[in-house]
Amino acid sequence: MKNKLVIDKKDDKEEYKILFKVETEEEKYIVYTKDELNQDGEIVAYAGKYSLNKGKQILEPIDDLYTLELLDSVLLQVESKMNVEMGE
Repeated sequence: MKNKLVIDKKDDKEEYKILFKVETEEEKYIVYTKDELNQDGEIVAYAGKYSLNKGKQILEPIDDLYTLELLDSVLLQVESKMNVEMGE
């Protein structure tokens, strides 16, 4: 998978597909998925803020509700555009 994110959780590594990244002057954010669906048939997506530390990318939770809502809005716009392009 070319556009992937690998999260190292103790003794286990999980691969995710990167949906998009957003950079502001202060922070960098990433939205990613394992292509799982919830009970409503919607793709389950995750978001985090990331930075570099000694050459490694560090992923941290987003504590700001406004930022989470903004990223959710961007995700919905991307999904809507993809559905239109695919004729759904």
